[in-house]
Amino acid sequence: MKKIFVIALTAVLTAMSANAQCCGKEEGKACCGGCKYNPSWFVNFQGGIQLPNTPGMSHLISPVFGLNVGRNISPLFSTRLGIEGCNSKVYNEFTGEKQSFKYATGSFDAMVNLLNLISPKRRALNLYGIAGVGLNWSGMATTNSSKFSPNIRVGAQLDWRVAKNLAFNLEYRADNTNDQFNGRLEPGSHDWYTSLLLGVSLVLPDAKPQVVVKDNSAELKALNDRINALQAENAALKNRKPEVKEVVKTVVDKQTVLPNVFFQCAKSDISTQQAANVKAIADFLKANPNSNVTIKGYASPEGNPEVNQKLSEARAKAVADMLINKLGISADRIKTEAGGATSDIYPVNELNRVAVSIAK
Repeated sequence: MKKIFVIALTAVLTAMSANAQCCGKEEGKACCGGCKYNPSWFVNFQGGIQLPNTPGMSHLISPVFGLNVGRNISPLFSTRLGIEGCNSKVYNEFTGEKQSFKYATGSFDAMVNLLNLISPKRRALNLYGIAGVGLNWSGMATTNSSKFSPNIRVGAQLDWRVAKNLAFNLEYRADNTNDQFNGRLEPGSHDWYTSLLLGVSLVLPDAKPQVVVKDNSAELKALNDRINALQAENAALKNRKPEVKEVVKTVVDKQTVLPNVFFQCAKSDISTQQAANVKAIADFLKANPNSNVTIKGYASPEGNPEVNQKLSEARAKAVADMLINKLGISADRIKTEAGGATSDIYPVNELNRVAVSIAK
């Protein structure tokens, strides 16, 4: 039994280590398949059957009921505190008659999502490995000092998330306690019990998801340098003196790439920092009254394609609305397009949450 518990504990520690590595990845490539992971509390109600593994008593089926309160800490790792109990059965050591006795078990369990160890992503059906320790109280014990005994357990749980806040689960596990639990003393042995439980879990997400805060100062500096270069180019164009000679005028469809406007994950509102880029677009259009602009919104490739299409449309519209309503640009000079999800503009997915503006 000690070997089994050590193996289970090693699996838990390995999963915690893997989780620490996974949660350090870039946004958009997180363990759960998205840019954020939202830890959550859960309350789990269980009911099922229990039977002893004592020779000659493996057919003594008893009911068992339990209540657990736990927390999903990461895509790989969860913990729970629980209490369970009811009536267990045993054959009297002296009379051979069947007896029923009350018992209760309090436990702390660690749970590892075994499927996310192999392929980390969001899914409705998950398989958990369970290892835990606890304390038993037995009404069959012969003395007050022997009524309490340590308990260790291993098991597995199949969890089916049917809705955002609701899941059903099927759990099978084995519990080991000392020989005094059922009142029958057999030197050198321990009492084993196996349980099969059906459960329902109510999931209570945190109010705010965990978000990785990144240092974008280098990217912002590069964008600001580009804005300054464009403003200097505009000033040079204004001050340039026309050449006094007859020339043949040729109409050229010249395109100018204006500053990009970047957005946060799943957002279409413009931040204070990105508002400076929208102002640079407005300055260019005011300095070039014959130019029009096409604004094309994009989304990074994570998530649902239909949602990403709508999100890219909303981002293009947000830039256009700011140009029209706040910066005085005529609506007939602006065209918007929705490019949907893409990974072709920038190699880093976060930068593909963008509205690209091209002036003609």
